[in-house]
Amino acid sequence: MKAFVTGSTGLLGSNLTRLLLDQGFEVIALTRELTKASKLLGEHPSLKVIQGDLQEVGDFAHYLKGCDVLFHTASYFRESFDYGNHWEQLKAINVDATIHLLEAAEKAGISKVIYTSSACGCVGIIRGGAPSNESTPFQEFNYKNPYFKSKLMAEEAISNFLKSHDLPVVLILPAGMLGPNDAAPTELGRFILNFLKGNAPLVPSGGFPIVDARDVAMAMLSAVYSGQPNERYLVTGGYYSVSEIMHNLSEVSGQPIPSKKLPRFAVRLWALFQNLLGRLQGKKPFLHSHMVRIMLSRQWFDASKASQGLKTTYRPFKDTIKDTVQWYQQNGYMRQDS
Repeated sequence: MKAFVTGSTGLLGSNLTRLLLDQGFEVIALTRELTKASKLLGEHPSLKVIQGDLQEVGDFAHYLKGCDVLFHTASYFRESFDYGNHWEQLKAINVDATIHLLEAAEKAGISKVIYTSSACGCVGIIRGGAPSNESTPFQEFNYKNPYFKSKLMAEEAISNFLKSHDLPVVLILPAGMLGPNDAAPTELGRFILNFLKGNAPLVPSGGFPIVDARDVAMAMLSAVYSGQPNERYLVTGGYYSVSEIMHNLSEVSGQPIPSKKLPRFAVRLWALFQNLLGRLQGKKPFLHSHMVRIMLSRQWFDASKASQGLKTTYRPFKDTIKDTVQWYQQNGYMRQDS
């Protein structure tokens, strides 16, 4: 079977590409940076790496011909956490380019598309502690994060596209991801690195839904065979408090946990101060305001649909932390300037 993978140098895309090659797939991997792809993916007789920009789908669309499945993992994500207005890029890449890619895939005869959406961005929160599922409607909360807004708009655009097209599209909605090959790194990865470098000033209240990128990759592979067309599947791992995350990191790395704890009511004020200070200093804060909003939302998920339909399983959180930390350590991410 032959697969086309976008975002092949991202945390999810790189792990997915490796998995597909291990499973005997022939893979065409799209990247913006050939040097980065060479470092992350290496060489393989069944791998062809091509350079391209999602805003110029026509430049690489001919490579879709002959592929059986398209895995669309690429998105404008990490950059949107930098200071400034990124909406133009978010919409162009995450929304418009997605539809252009679906059009090209259909024209090329692709049999199935596996699209990466966002659990935290495209599923609402049930107040009172109940877990959200694929049917939980999103709320105004989701629109406050420009990246989430773009993913919501992308899902809506896909839904409208499918009303007049027969292309089978399966939507995978992962939670925040960790794992090896986080070269960017992601915002969650940056949070981990801040702790490992001793730059975590305190332990804030709250937590994050986290899943191993390798487990998401396995779910996407399963979706090729078992995913129902035009269905959404949450692939979300577990929910972990910041204290629990830091405890696991400390066990693996030896880095002590900060002694100061910040109660929930003070976290937003602290985050606001950190973000204002970051703007003045031209540095990213310990936690971006969007990450703080997720951290305080207490959002967790019922992912039983994927467990039943895609047979998803999740490795122990400690293993994810250990492998993530080791990858950062072995790839030069522990310097203060990295």
